[in-house]
Amino acid sequence: MKSISVNILDPKSVEKAIKQLDEYKKEVETKTRELAQRLTDLGAEVVRMKIVEMGAVDSGELLSSVEGYYSPTLNAGFIRVTSDHVAFVEFGTGIVGQASPHTSGEYLSKASWGYATGSKIFTTQDGRVGWIYPTDDGGFRFTEGMQSRPFMYETALELERQYEKIAREVFAK
Repeated sequence: MKSISVNILDPKSVEKAIKQLDEYKKEVETKTRELAQRLTDLGAEVVRMKIVEMGAVDSGELLSSVEGYYSPTLNAGFIRVTSDHVAFVEFGTGIVGQASPHTSGEYLSKASWGYATGSKIFTTQDGRVGWIYPTDDGGFRFTEGMQSRPFMYETALELERQYEKIAREVFAK
C-alpha cells in the first residue's frame, strides 16, 4: 500500500497529499479494472478447457457458445454459456445424473433442478427409468440420463484458486 505523508500545519503539504490521494485512487481504479478483465478472460478460457477436459464436446455447439465479456461501465466481468443444453451438462440428467451430482441438494433446489422428472420419463419392463429421444439419423434412442460434468462449477473453483495470485500481480505493478 502506498504511503502518503502530510504535515497538517502546512497547507502545501495538505494539497500535495490530496493530489497524491487522487492519483492513488485513479491507480487503484485502473488496477481493479485490469483485475476484473484478466479474471473474465481467464474464466472464459477455463470454461472452454473444462468443457473439453470433461468430454462435453459433441457437436461443438456448447463449446462455441462460451462468452466472456468485461463491462467497463460496471467494472464487472461476465462469463456465460448460451447453449440450450448447458444446464443438462452442468448438473447431469436422469437417474445417472442424480447418482453423480456435483453440488448439494440446496443449490439444486435453488436452481429448480430435478432428476428423472417430467412427463416423458417412464420405467421399462426390465426396471430401467429413462426416456426416448430422436437421433440425427432419424431413429430413436433410450437413455437413463447423463452424469454431471460441472465445468462452470469447476471454473469458479479455479478462479478462486488463482484470484489472489492474479491480484498480487496486478497490484504489484
